[in-house]
Amino acid sequence: MSYEMVVGLEIHAQLQTRAKVFAPEAVTFGEHPNRFVSWVSLGYPGTLPVVNQSCVEAAIRLGLALNCEIPSTFYFSRKNYFYPDLPKGYQISQEAAPIARNGWTVIRLPDGTRFRVGIERIQLEEDTGKSLHDQDPFDTLLDFNRAGIGLVEIVSAPDIRTAQQAMAYLAHIRRLVRFLGICDGNMEEGSLRCDANISVRPVGSSTWGNRVEIKNLNSISALGKALEYEYARQVALVERGEAVVRETRTWDGSQTVPLREKETADDYRYFPEPDIPPINISISWLEKLRVSLPELPDSLLERLVQEYGLSPDDATLVVEDRPYAEYFLGLLAAGVSPRSAAVWLNGPIRAYLNQTATSMQNFPLPPQRLAELIGLVESRQVNLNAAREVLFPLLVQSPVRSALEIAREKDLLLMQDESQLEQWITEVLMENAEKVESYKKGKSGLLGYFVGQVMRRSGGKADPREVQRKITEKLV
Repeated sequence: MSYEMVVGLEIHAQLQTRAKVFAPEAVTFGEHPNRFVSWVSLGYPGTLPVVNQSCVEAAIRLGLALNCEIPSTFYFSRKNYFYPDLPKGYQISQEAAPIARNGWTVIRLPDGTRFRVGIERIQLEEDTGKSLHDQDPFDTLLDFNRAGIGLVEIVSAPDIRTAQQAMAYLAHIRRLVRFLGICDGNMEEGSLRCDANISVRPVGSSTWGNRVEIKNLNSISALGKALEYEYARQVALVERGEAVVRETRTWDGSQTVPLREKETADDYRYFPEPDIPPINISISWLEKLRVSLPELPDSLLERLVQEYGLSPDDATLVVEDRPYAEYFLGLLAAGVSPRSAAVWLNGPIRAYLNQTATSMQNFPLPPQRLAELIGLVESRQVNLNAAREVLFPLLVQSPVRSALEIAREKDLLLMQDESQLEQWITEVLMENAEKVESYKKGKSGLLGYFVGQVMRRSGGKADPREVQRKITEKLV
């Protein structure tokens, strides 16, 4: 019998706001433990939460980008459970009245096919603290810096049928929250986290199987591997006539392992948060947030492919993050061709960012300066290798200087004397008549020899691509 997996994802995106969602302290990452806490986030008796409007706006903008219905009124609920890193003994979340619901988005797979995923709900809530199990040989340590940071939880409909679709959907949501500027999407730092609900059923069946939740998947590849493993595990159980237990499991890198039985809404004893009144969303406020949305990555990707002729792979890299896309558009505005802009953005720039652990937001070279360098290459005033290996690093170090100025200083400008170049080529071919005959008989590797001889005569000042072109024409 053939089976299919049925998957829905719950993605938690940590909001990039200055303060936490209900408490006044700053949102940080990697700071000394328990420095960015307050009486509110630690749940001291008598303290009251105050809603951070920036978090509400971020959640609404995400809902609009995912084609959700935004209600005129929403409220918060208390989700009650005990865990050491939850200092209040409850989490302020949403249950009956989320901030957005009934949305959808279209996902593009690497092969170009598309599929639709429904969005059941987006809820705004507070994050928990962090339990550290590997810092002490005997005790679990608690860091509450993260407690109270704003989260949006994006709950998809169970519309995903393959691990590849799940990975593409997670990448899509990560790209979207980055474009909106509401989350940095760094899964390795925990600012974007994913839980997967998976069940299996015979192909063609309309009956749901018992679903299993896989918690805390910290990368796109981990999501794919965990789903493939869990699918095989559940199919094996069904084939043996055994029941799939509804439970929560975790991924240890090679298999899913049980954590606990799956909780239900009743287990959390939800009730409306008494310290925060319902929040009303006016039509004017909603329209203001709708207008503030940037061009979304899917729309931009389509435009880059259809209007600018980029390959889908190059376009996907450009729209991976909003600063990349803005830099790309800045290069176009400075007169760079779309193809050259993509090559430099996805090549030298990305390599520099990776090597120096620099974010695109902090890349020091303005698009106009890089456009000057690209112009020198395309006008054959500078060799491409010299531009990438010498001029580009120097420009990044001194972004106020011009590429032409540095090229002159480093004596990297190519010769422009066409008659002299023709003379050198003629001399090299005449002096190597036997090799010319061998080339014409099929020994094509000699072309590099001829180019090297001309480059030697020019002292490296000739454009090797132009030299090769001219030699090839003469040897036809």
